[in-house]
Amino acid sequence: MATHPLSVYPTDQDFYEALLRRDERAYHFLYASTYPSFRHWVLNNQGNEMDAEDAFQKGLLNFMLNLETGKYQLQAGTRITTVAFEYCKRLWITELRSARHRHRGEMPAHLELADTSDVEKDLERMDVVKSVQQSLSLLKDTCRKLLEWFYVDELPLREIAERLGMKEDSVKSKRYQCAEKLKAIFQKTTNP
Repeated sequence: MATHPLSVYPTDQDFYEALLRRDERAYHFLYASTYPSFRHWVLNNQGNEMDAEDAFQKGLLNFMLNLETGKYQLQAGTRITTVAFEYCKRLWITELRSARHRHRGEMPAHLELADTSDVEKDLERMDVVKSVQQSLSLLKDTCRKLLEWFYVDELPLREIAERLGMKEDSVKSKRYQCAEKLKAIFQKTTNP
């Protein structure tokens, strides 16, 4: 497990358990270790201070809800701060896309990666994304589409059900099954 040198949490597992217990120090640590790089990233990707704060708060809320409901569970080799950053980043990209539709502006051809002094963290993030993408490509088409629509495009279950010609309750069950399959494939490919 990765360690956090300036943290009271010797391992990511300790940090994860503290978040699950709703330990206020863990929330403060997550905020302090993730927000500065996210803020910098938003400012370099068509946002301002308020945009960064809003997207960070919403993204962190999504992350914490997924953590508390069990949708997010700590995986070996991943850092919680990296995952929280990705939640916030996805939310900001969604905001940019919806703003583009409202204003008929162009989505930037290139979104700058987070500029952090910790190159290892960026490389780790890219490896995780690449591994998830590879794992997704190994899923059957229906599962892959369902997970991408739900987690990447953030479509409501009702709309996914319509696209797949299924009932909404069936899509909920299918999403869980597909997520479990993805998790199993991901674990096999990252821990051969």
